[in-house]
Amino acid sequence: MSSRAPALRPPPVRVYYDGMDSAHPEAHGEIGPLFSPGEKRDPTHRFRSTLRSDDLIGRSPPMIELLRQLSLLAPLDVSVLLTGPSGTGKTHVARVMHASSPRAAVGNFVELSCANLPDNLVESELFGAAPGAHSTAVKAVEGKVFAARGGTLLFDEIAELSLPAQAKLLQLLQSREYYPLGASRPRAADVRVIAATNCDLKARVARREFREDLYYRLHVVPIRVPSLAERRDDIPELAQHFCARACVRHRLPPLRLSQWTLVTAQAASWPGNIRELANAVEAAVIRAAGEDAREVETRHLFPDREDRSESAGPLNYREALRRFQTQLVRGTLEDSNWNVAEAARRLALTRAHIYNLMQTLDISRP
Repeated sequence: MSSRAPALRPPPVRVYYDGMDSAHPEAHGEIGPLFSPGEKRDPTHRFRSTLRSDDLIGRSPPMIELLRQLSLLAPLDVSVLLTGPSGTGKTHVARVMHASSPRAAVGNFVELSCANLPDNLVESELFGAAPGAHSTAVKAVEGKVFAARGGTLLFDEIAELSLPAQAKLLQLLQSREYYPLGASRPRAADVRVIAATNCDLKARVARREFREDLYYRLHVVPIRVPSLAERRDDIPELAQHFCARACVRHRLPPLRLSQWTLVTAQAASWPGNIRELANAVEAAVIRAAGEDAREVETRHLFPDREDRSESAGPLNYREALRRFQTQLVRGTLEDSNWNVAEAARRLALTRAHIYNLMQTLDISRP
């Protein structure tokens, strides 16, 4: 008598989430699956394995390149200049670099905002002051350099630093020593310097608004953080991540963005980049929870839109495709300042194709 072999059962699928797997108590119902064993291998995995980058969401080509650069530079003790539009997360990238470096075990990550920093406070803010050095220094005041000893010091909005303050920073980078205000002996400056700006520093050098010698000191390794318009493929994943985070932060029932809301968000223009998207999703989650909604809909994410009828979702595939194409093409054109050639490059289409889509979808510059 022949016995039949037992039917093979597929192995249990362990779905991975951003920074957590399905065994994590906060994973269920909050963040959508990013990849499973049956899907294509995550192209960022080998870079993330060397970084503490749980909150650097995305797998688009620009994010792969950013993660590649970070995995290479994080362990090295070199100055880094972070550039990119406002709201792209340069400060967070700097934190990831520090957390993924040997300095994380020794010192702190300290941030100094250079915007609106008066010249008469630069030395005290940076280097601290000895007792009696000025009227408010009743006791020793420790500056940012001392607070970051052994760690990382981020100069945010470095382009806003005045020329006298730039000279003091240059001296710090060259000598690796500094004098607290009123002190007679120098201190060693054991800090890694990271600078961040959304300005064109080279243009400021040409206008003599930024020191050329300091520029080259900071420009040892430049890293550009991409805008959200350059990584639209990451928007749905980012939006679901911010949705899950908002639910946890405000202790709300787990919510997700509906599929149509994700399509609409991906096609929308986000001039404020990740910061704007995160704030918009958090507000949308609160609105949806206030209505006891089961999902975050388009009307929650874009409450000021005139075409509220779209929030109900598409009637069929053809209508959904047309709406998606319209929003994607219009959003890309707006982000490109209606430069058809630039929009075509971003969408990997020809200029003729863009013109045909504009005619078919009735898109015109306002």
